[in-house]
Amino acid sequence: MSLMRRAYLQPTVNSNWNIWREFDDILRTAVPEKTFSPKAEIKENDKGYLLSFDIPGIKEDDIKIDFNDSVLRIYGERKSEHKEETEGTFHTEKYYGHFERSFKVPEAIDDANIEAHYNNGVLQVFLPKTPARESKKIAIKKGENVKFNSTSDKQEESH
Repeated sequence: MSLMRRAYLQPTVNSNWNIWREFDDILRTAVPEKTFSPKAEIKENDKGYLLSFDIPGIKEDDIKIDFNDSVLRIYGERKSEHKEETEGTFHTEKYYGHFERSFKVPEAIDDANIEAHYNNGVLQVFLPKTPARESKKIAIKKGENVKFNSTSDKQEESH
C-alpha cells in the first residue's frame, strides 16, 4: 500500500492566503465589542486606601463609580475614532470597549467621604478609613439585672 499526498491539503508556496490572518479577521468581526481590564495599584496608609487606574482615552463622563455593601465598583466605556484621509483613500477605525473592576473592601470605610479624581488618563479613588473607636469602660453594678429579667419575663408571659 502506498500513501499519496493530496495537493489540496498543502498550501502552495506562492499563496497569499494565511490561515492565521483569516482566523484573526473572523474573531475581530465576530466579537465587535471588546473588554479590557485596567490594572489597579492599591496603597494603604493610616488614613485609608488609594486605588489608581491607568485608563487613557476614556472621557471622565464615561466612568462610573459605585460603593455599596463594602464593594467598590468602577466601570466605564472607551469610545475612540481615528480617521485618516490621503490621496484618494479614506480610512476610519473605531474602537469601543468597556471595563469593570470590583473590589471588596474592609467594612471600616468612611463611605460619606470617598473621593475620586481623574487627570490625564489616571483615575484615583481614595477610601478613607473610619476613625478607630476607643474602647469604653463599663462599670459593674451589684445586684440583679432588672432589664434582662423583666424583658425575658414579658416574653414568657406572651407565649
